[in-house]
Amino acid sequence: MKLLSRLGFLLRLLCIFAVASIVLVQCTSETRLLNKIPINSVDVEVFDQNDNPISGAQIEASNGRQTTTDADGKANIRFGGVGIYTITVLADNRMPNNFVVTMPTDRGETITARLTDSIEFTGIAFGSANLYPLIFNYMFSSYGYGLELTDYQEGQWTSWAINTDDSDNDMIMSKAFLKELDNGQQWWQVELKDANEEGSTYTAEVLFSEDRSSIVRYREQIGENEVQEKPVSEGWYTAPTQLTEESREGALSQEGVEITIPKGTYKANVLEYGVAPEVSLKIWQAQDTTVPGGVLTYKTSSENGELMYESELQDFGSDATTKLDSYE
Repeated sequence: MKLLSRLGFLLRLLCIFAVASIVLVQCTSETRLLNKIPINSVDVEVFDQNDNPISGAQIEASNGRQTTTDADGKANIRFGGVGIYTITVLADNRMPNNFVVTMPTDRGETITARLTDSIEFTGIAFGSANLYPLIFNYMFSSYGYGLELTDYQEGQWTSWAINTDDSDNDMIMSKAFLKELDNGQQWWQVELKDANEEGSTYTAEVLFSEDRSSIVRYREQIGENEVQEKPVSEGWYTAPTQLTEESREGALSQEGVEITIPKGTYKANVLEYGVAPEVSLKIWQAQDTTVPGGVLTYKTSSENGELMYESELQDFGSDATTKLDSYE
C-alpha cells in the first residue's frame, strides 16, 4: 500500500455518529412554544477549483446527520444541540474537504468548501490543495480540539508515528515552526513519509495568517519533483479549537506518569476526555518544558478499549529551516 493511501482512514475517523433528535408528537401550546426554539444549522456551498457548483456532493457531520448538495451546490445541515462538530464534504473523483463548526456560535453561517480534482502520485490519487489541511487537522487536533498544549518556538520541530491497530497503516509525520515574519504571519512545514517504505515523501511549507486561523500561501514538493507554488483560496483550513486551562485541569487523571518513547523516557500528566459518545481521547502531556507543543502521545479509543488511532512523538529538535526556499 502506498504512502497516501493511508489517508483514507483519516476520513473514516472524522465521522463518529451521535444522533440527537427532538420528536414533537402533539400540536399543543407547549409544543408550539418548543417549536420556537432556534434550530442550530449551517449552510454549506460546494464548488470546484473554478468556482463551479458541485451538485450531489455528500455532506456528513459528526453528529450523524447527512445530506447532499442541490443543483446549485448548496445544502443545509442541522444539529440537535450545542457543541463542536466536524463536517466532511465528499464528491466522486475529488479530494474531500473537512471543517469544524461550533454551535450556536456559527448558527446560520454559510460555509464554502472547494473540492479539487484528483492528481496522481505514485499511483495514488489525491488533491494536493486539500492534502495539507487534512494532514494538519488530523495530526494536531482531535475532534476539532487543538493538541498543542504549549507554543512552538522558531526552528522547533517534532516527528510523529501515526497508526491504527493495523500496522500496515503506519505513517511518519513531521511538523516544524520555521519563521515568523515582521507582520506576525508564520511559516510552517509538514513532511509525510511512509514508515514501511523508503523514498516516498511529501513536503509542504505553508504561510499562516497572524493568528493562524487561515492559510495565505502554500508550497509543496512531491518526492523529487519540482517545488510548486499552489493557488490558495478561502475555506481550505479550519483552525482547531483550543482547550481552556480549566478544561485541562478538569481532565487531569494522573500526574507524573513515566512514559517511554523513541526519544527517551519522560514524566507526563495524563488528560482524559470523552469527545463523543463511546469515544475517549487520552493525552500524555510532558512535564518537561523542552518538548515542543508539550504532548508526548495521544490516543483515541472506543468504549470497549479498541484503538481507533494513536500518535506517538518520535523525535524533536530546534534546527528546522526551509527546504523549499519559501523565504530568505
